[in-house]
Amino acid sequence: MSFVVARMQKLKADNLVGLGNHDQRKTSNHSNQDIDVSRSHLNYDLVAGRTQNFKTDIQNYIDNRKASQRAVRKDAVLANEWVITSDKGFFEQLDERQTRAYFETAKQYFADNFGDENIRYAIVHLDESTPHMHMGIVPFDNENKLSAKRVFNREALQKVQDELPEFLQAKGFKIERGQKDTKRKNLTVPEYKAMQDNLAENKQELETVKADTKKQRQEFEDFKKSDFDVTNVETLQPRFKKGYVLVKKDDFEQMKQGAIYAKSAFIDSLHAKSDAERAHDSEIKASSRALELEMKNDKLEAENNKLRTQLNHAQDLIKRMFKVLKEKLGDKVHMKPETWHKIGLKAPNEPDKQSKKRPERNTGLSR
Repeated sequence: MSFVVARMQKLKADNLVGLGNHDQRKTSNHSNQDIDVSRSHLNYDLVAGRTQNFKTDIQNYIDNRKASQRAVRKDAVLANEWVITSDKGFFEQLDERQTRAYFETAKQYFADNFGDENIRYAIVHLDESTPHMHMGIVPFDNENKLSAKRVFNREALQKVQDELPEFLQAKGFKIERGQKDTKRKNLTVPEYKAMQDNLAENKQELETVKADTKKQRQEFEDFKKSDFDVTNVETLQPRFKKGYVLVKKDDFEQMKQGAIYAKSAFIDSLHAKSDAERAHDSEIKASSRALELEMKNDKLEAENNKLRTQLNHAQDLIKRMFKVLKEKLGDKVHMKPETWHKIGLKAPNEPDKQSKKRPERNTGLSR
């Protein structure tokens, strides 16, 4: 039985423009070679009309909906994009109507649990090798507070992985949950796609090996149906003449063909085994590499967040100390603008930079 694939990535303001161009196919040049632009007209949005421009429309929705009057932080997560799909074999068993019903059902699960209006786009791509849906959800909680950490915390993510397959099963789809692994964290969408590309290549190689093996088996079956009989060779009574074995011409030709086939079959079996082992090793390496990159990315992100927090605290402390010293000592306290710049701050009352005119060079030619 096939598995549900549900992967999530966080989107900030800087991510929305590029991702919008990709999801909505606004450009004709794509880095993803899997996209067949002649089929892009088959793509559709299950909530069409809600979002035309990812960055502008999603930010407007947040500003009009949020409970707080405070401005949204520049580094805030504005949307969580989910990629919903399954394997290629699963969709090959569905017609066009059933495929749409699969994505409609998945969208309904998220609408029931995270708010239908918060789903700002649900774009189904049918112009790639495997149908999939990009669904963007603005992370508003029940109090209309924007918080991806609260809405899509670890518990909520685990709940999606457990309940979404059951929800789809209840609607008649033969699909199940992927294998649980509490030690493994979710891949980001780009990492997941890269891993899928590697796995697809490995599967193609395995299919080639299987086809070659099937061909070899057929050749062997054809050979077995021929007149050549190994038993006859084993029971032949040899006749010797001056150190040579005398056999009938027909028997010799059959023995010759049998030897040729045996050698060919042996060599082919070695190649098939080598190709299969190589494909298997590549698949393992691709999965291991994806996991390694995922863990490294999580570690770097955690370190980056920690450093950013420490820097903010340090900058805040410097500003407060400078203010106190300024109040007590007045103009005796001074710090150069370049010193402020080195710690990522703008100097108090820093004037706008004015272009300085270079003094005219005295050439000695003036009269």
